[in-house]
Amino acid sequence: MDAVTETNEPLPGPLPTVPDSAVGLPRRRGARRFAVAFLFGVLGVLAVSAGALAALESSNTGRVLPGIHAGTVDLSGLSPSEARDRLVAAYATLGDGELVLTAAGTSRTITFASLSRRLDVDTLVDRAMAVGRSGAPVERIASNLRNMVRGVEIAPEVVFDASALRAQVAAFASETAIAPVDATVALVGEVFSLTKGSDGRSVDVEAAVRGASQLLSDVGASPALLVTVPTNVVAPDVTTDAAAAARDAAARIAVDIELVAGEERWTIAGSDIRNWIGFGTTPDGRYAPIVAPASLEAGLAKVAAAVAQKPVNASFLTGTGNTVVGVSAGRNGRALDIPATTATLTTLIGQRALGLSVSRAPINTTTVEPELSTAEATRTAPLMEEISSWTTWFPIGIKNGQGANIWIPARDIDGAVVMPGAWFDFWKAVGPVTRERGYKDGGAIINGKTEPQGALAGGICSTSTTLFNAALRAGLEMGARRNHFYYIDRYPLGLDATVFQSNSGTVQTMSFRNDTANPILIRGTGWSVGSKGYVKFALWSVPTGRTVTLSKPKVENVKLASDSIVYTTDLKPGVKERVEYPVDGKDVWVTRTVTDSAGAVLHQETYTSRYTRITGILRIGVAASPGTAPDSTAAPTP
Repeated sequence: MDAVTETNEPLPGPLPTVPDSAVGLPRRRGARRFAVAFLFGVLGVLAVSAGALAALESSNTGRVLPGIHAGTVDLSGLSPSEARDRLVAAYATLGDGELVLTAAGTSRTITFASLSRRLDVDTLVDRAMAVGRSGAPVERIASNLRNMVRGVEIAPEVVFDASALRAQVAAFASETAIAPVDATVALVGEVFSLTKGSDGRSVDVEAAVRGASQLLSDVGASPALLVTVPTNVVAPDVTTDAAAAARDAAARIAVDIELVAGEERWTIAGSDIRNWIGFGTTPDGRYAPIVAPASLEAGLAKVAAAVAQKPVNASFLTGTGNTVVGVSAGRNGRALDIPATTATLTTLIGQRALGLSVSRAPINTTTVEPELSTAEATRTAPLMEEISSWTTWFPIGIKNGQGANIWIPARDIDGAVVMPGAWFDFWKAVGPVTRERGYKDGGAIINGKTEPQGALAGGICSTSTTLFNAALRAGLEMGARRNHFYYIDRYPLGLDATVFQSNSGTVQTMSFRNDTANPILIRGTGWSVGSKGYVKFALWSVPTGRTVTLSKPKVENVKLASDSIVYTTDLKPGVKERVEYPVDGKDVWVTRTVTDSAGAVLHQETYTSRYTRITGILRIGVAASPGTAPDSTAAPTP
């Protein structure tokens, strides 16, 4: 046996360091035995401790380990459900109580129950069950021993419905807040009237939620909680002082303005300017009087009318045979340059708003040149020839106002110049049709019957048809045209052009466009020979070399007319009066082809005319039979 004694007593000091080479075999064997013994000792302790730990955990399987508290509630040895029941019972009063929000003399009471305020039981139980059940065995042994001796307290947590709290605070804020009221200025009668503004009040919802949440989360909080909600003063966007300054500026603006152009003067009254003024926020954030450009432009309409001077077209002088022999000079016109003048007035108004006394401003004008300048007329006149003409005869009588309804519009159109690219419109060219201008009642086709004096200017269609045929034969681009209800044999078959303006607003016109490179002069004349009247239109321009071909009228669907005799006592016996002429109904097609000097087709169109059949009516006077009232009877004739 080795002479080595094992002892658990500590050595008196550190062992001396001995080189391995100096240690003999017996010494090395003793060290190995000590290490093995120590290891078995530790394993023994661990085995005992593990057994104790296993016994402790086994006896508390599914239960809270000893020494665990949640607040003042001992949860040792309880199952989760038992722990929940005990905690709910212990903290049942957390849902009892109320929170009072107060601000600016108003308050709102919120019960804890409405917020579902309660202990977070499930979280507490889960935490209690987890205590002592994690870590290495040695750590768990030490922890559980310590817990049994000292105890472990888990802080209880209070939960509540945060969204419900926020909703309650927001509702209180809505009730407590006051919107600021902007001061305003408005025109009342002839005075700019001021309405004062007032401050508003806002509620700091976030601060109120934070304060209330902190109190509600405290498990030991009083059942009666009070939160004073912060408020802020909200100034209006437009203060009373700002509105008063705007009112004063508006009064300075609404003063007469004198517009000047040389020696000419036009005044815009302050009362008019006053009505242009509105109030609003400027781009830089100020409340101020505002005059919109549209208001300025509309307000300048009167001045524009006074400033305007119409241009005068140059005109062609005609000699014998209506030949063009010279030119009458034209004259430029003038118009108010509204955008530029508006900008000038805007500057003046801005100066007045700042307190400057400005009362006069120059106007801006633009030159309006005549459609036919003197230079153009002078260039064209020597080259002009008659390029087409047409003449229509008519019986002078009540159906055409004794010829006035035909000759007046011809005279109005005489001398008209249609510039290249421009449209000629019959009604625009003849001007107003009024009795003051000499027009009389005349014939009109109303509801399919001829009324000898059914309309003012009746018979004017002879004028429109004549000019239509002259333009047609000049090879121009034709526009609006419509045939009469029935055919009138004084007109070219299929090439008549009726015009009318009805009381319902329906308008039928005749139009054409000058699609040549030179002005066209229209000469209109009228004369009479006995009971016959004549109207003629001739078109003068620089010859274009155009050729116009009109097809022979194609006639189909002819419906022969019949005549009738009406015996009446309205006329003296034997006196005859033709009320309606018999007119055959028919459909007519005429095609026009226009070619240029090289033979290329410029225009080709077919005019369709559908004429209605009219039954003739001849009235014959007869003597009334004794003892009978006047009567009329009709008898058809072949």
